[in-house]
Amino acid sequence: MAEKLGFYFDQSLCNGCKACQVACKD
Repeated sequence: MAEKLGFYFDQSLCNGCKACQVACKD
């Protein structure tokens, strides 16, 4: 796991779509 934007996610599931970053900004 890697810490990104103040929460944890599995990098193996991340495809770079930025959806997590957009959700974090809301």
